[in-house]
Amino acid sequence: DSYGPQLKYKFTESASVLVTGINPGKRSVSIAVLDGTKIVPVGNVTIPPHKPIPQPGSIVETRYLHMFYGGSLFQPFYLGEREDLDASACTVKQLKYVRHEVI
Repeated sequence: DSYGPQLKYKFTESASVLVTGINPGKRSVSIAVLDGTKIVPVGNVTIPPHKPIPQPGSIVETRYLHMFYGGSLFQPFYLGEREDLDASACTVKQLKYVRHEVI
């Protein structure tokens, strides 16, 4: 059963982010990045059932489609904890933004 020769690929990015909190009653955590010394929230990411929930202050790697200006990561996916980095690696400069214009 083929629907033709086309394949669909999503162009994704990866970012190291800080865990800022655990969402009660859910398998997700709040995440943020740093803009200088300012903490900038970038949304939430769901933790898969086979992975332990990271604690606040942890650094985790996420895959995502893009970042909205003034918003959050779009379709973030949890890849795992990063123990090889410190918080200084979790900067807003690593994010790839997309502009959505209102018509």
